[in-house]
Amino acid sequence: MSVNRKEVIMVDVDLIAPDPEQPRKEFSDEEIAATAFTIESQGIINPIEIDEKYMIVTGEIRWRAAIKAGLKTIPCVIWKDGTHKRFERQVVENLHHHQLSDRDREAAIVKLWRTGQYPTRQQLAKAVGLSQDRVGDIIEAAEFRKAEPKIAQVESISTRDIVTTRSLKEPEQRKRILQGISSGNIKSSEVEAIVKLAKTSDALLDKVLEKKIPLQRATEAAETMQKIADQGVALTKDQMQNLADKVAEDETLLDKYKSAVLEKVRQVATAPKPGPRITEPIGRTSPVQNIIKVKDEVMDNFKIYLGNCDHNERRWAKRLMTEIRDELSLLIEMIKEE
Repeated sequence: MSVNRKEVIMVDVDLIAPDPEQPRKEFSDEEIAATAFTIESQGIINPIEIDEKYMIVTGEIRWRAAIKAGLKTIPCVIWKDGTHKRFERQVVENLHHHQLSDRDREAAIVKLWRTGQYPTRQQLAKAVGLSQDRVGDIIEAAEFRKAEPKIAQVESISTRDIVTTRSLKEPEQRKRILQGISSGNIKSSEVEAIVKLAKTSDALLDKVLEKKIPLQRATEAAETMQKIADQGVALTKDQMQNLADKVAEDETLLDKYKSAVLEKVRQVATAPKPGPRITEPIGRTSPVQNIIKVKDEVMDNFKIYLGNCDHNERRWAKRLMTEIRDELSLLIEMIKEE
């Protein structure tokens, strides 16, 4: 079976010109230098694609590197498949073989979509080798950048950042988070956690963006708020603000409280000194029943305490209550085994 191969011709590098419409706009000196080094030792392995006017279709890095390596002519093949397919090929080449910036990637996919050559996003996705969801995200991110140019044209804001923040119902929250990324106050790796925080408490979000509360501490406070909400207790805006203010005043407040209470718990739950073996039957007045009463009383008192403690203390108090219950249960089992 014969294979149809395009004819390779040698073309003077000075006759070749880059395509101003190609999707990739930035070329790093490091990448050009590295490719030039390879060309010097191995030559140009894959010919450059050019049109009939010697304008580059794919291979601009190789062309630039060949000039840097001192080559006078380079191997090329002529592209004849039309403007639409030309740009599609350039997009695929850059998506899968080079590092496009997020903004260049978005602009390229949107430009292909607007050609009208793809009836559905699924067909466009198949043509460029991406998933349909990924193509949808890219198009939506590009549309957001167009609607909010002062925020989203910042290079540090990625497609993923825009997509992650779109679930926020409050547009101002989304803007504040993206502004935080552009100013360097928020890392892209933190965006998902911050979006989750924003859905729970706008007050805590403000404290994090203002660098008054670390994200981890704010997340812990938000978890406490959510647990309270899950129990059917809706916190007012003022209560949420009060909690955020308290955490901002003293980040170690909860840890200090936990340490003090834990010490008291240890004293209450300390196992008794070894004594005579328990031989009496377990009944209403047996040591086991007595310690069960103690356990029940401690749990009842703790539940009352939980109802009176501040919201920012409740999470730790619940955890302590669990520890006390487990220690007293262990003590009961120890007595039973005597």
